[in-house]
Amino acid sequence: MNPLYVVALSPPALAVLYGCWFAYSFKYHSARVHVPWRRFVTRMILMIDCFIWETCCGVERKLHFSPCKKDRTGLTDDEGLAKYKKHKKIMWTACPHHLLIPSFAFAFKAERDNIHARMGVSLDDIFTAAASVLFYIPIIRDIVITLGGRVASPEVLNGMKMFALAPGGIHEMIRQDEKADRIFLRTGFLRFAIKKQLDITPIYLFDENSVYKPLSNLPKSLVTFQRYCHRKFGIGFSMWKGRWDIPFNPIPYKCEYLVGVGVPIPIDTVKGVKDDDEAIEILMDKYVAEVKRLFKEMQEETGRRGDVKLVVERLMRRSERQGKKKDV
Repeated sequence: MNPLYVVALSPPALAVLYGCWFAYSFKYHSARVHVPWRRFVTRMILMIDCFIWETCCGVERKLHFSPCKKDRTGLTDDEGLAKYKKHKKIMWTACPHHLLIPSFAFAFKAERDNIHARMGVSLDDIFTAAASVLFYIPIIRDIVITLGGRVASPEVLNGMKMFALAPGGIHEMIRQDEKADRIFLRTGFLRFAIKKQLDITPIYLFDENSVYKPLSNLPKSLVTFQRYCHRKFGIGFSMWKGRWDIPFNPIPYKCEYLVGVGVPIPIDTVKGVKDDDEAIEILMDKYVAEVKRLFKEMQEETGRRGDVKLVVERLMRRSERQGKKKDV
């Protein structure tokens, strides 16, 4: 082999090349435009993604649009999808947050099936808020920025008219249960929606805890370590089991992976409310009610996961916790 190839493919040389690539692509951590190679790469990702999940693993992924009726062929009604067209600025909120791996390419699968066009939504306008730690893991960060992931911070999301996020974040990810979908809500995403006048659309990942099941009865020391890493470093790692109940098995359970899209909550609901805290309470009540309704609707329609409970907990902001301590 040519000595030049040996040098070019050596670990130090590859590290330098990746360092140059990292420096060039760093700007896309917070950019409000998609990467130039997105269209080409995402087609390949979609092909590989569908082959792995649907052909090899037997995980059939479907979308359920709550405000829509279904015709005899089982396709979503265009008239129902058209209801989304009037919402020009939308915050898509996904829950519950566990591994999220099967849902990565859902947006592109929906585009392939022409669902985005029927909703009046362009993928060029949609981004996804992701934990900042993901942007410093080689290869993972390249996939994230290619799929439209951006750092989850108000500074970055400011100015985007459509983006998706998981309100529960890492806190929710490390607290999932096989027999209960646990959702944790802070008020931050609602405050941001009010500030930027964004309509809020709940997305429920109905089978998020079925395709990879959360490990239960973890040692107390491990749970403590999980929460310490989250609190101290802002990182989280989930404990799961895959097919045949093998811990950390990358092969998922063979099942349907259903994602429900709820009825948008117009931000004009609180248009006449001058007090921010009152507006937050109104939106929170409507959001929780819609999530619960969507969960129950999907249980009844599929006839699955009837023994699973939905637990919604509201988390206090740091200032609220401090105020509560002072009151006590």
